[in-house]
Amino acid sequence: MKLLQKPYTQMQYVAFVEECNSDGKLRIELHDGNAYGMYDYEVFQDGAVVDLRETEEYKTEQARIAKEERTEEIKTELAELDQKRIRAICEPEVVREDGTTWLEYYNSQIAVLREELNTL
Repeated sequence: MKLLQKPYTQMQYVAFVEECNSDGKLRIELHDGNAYGMYDYEVFQDGAVVDLRETEEYKTEQARIAKEERTEEIKTELAELDQKRIRAICEPEVVREDGTTWLEYYNSQIAVLREELNTL
């Protein structure tokens, strides 16, 4: 959070807005004549700026977002591995000295990802 306390001139206010806009993550709010540059996770309550990152609701929402992002990442990885498996069916080459084929190798990677996806 950034603060521009009153009294301030128009030029000071313009400079403050430009500074907040250059960051790209701050929004301007005016309260009691003071200008506040606040992040999305900050709100003005009861005359003070409150950091929502400290609340359980915010933490729950961030956990939900992280879970959704990881789910999408896993689905993308699975789609890529499926493409590789299709090729591996046509090319039964051995990957390792232990006789593991490409198909078996990709299947084992897919099994790990599917297990993680099921736990999310």
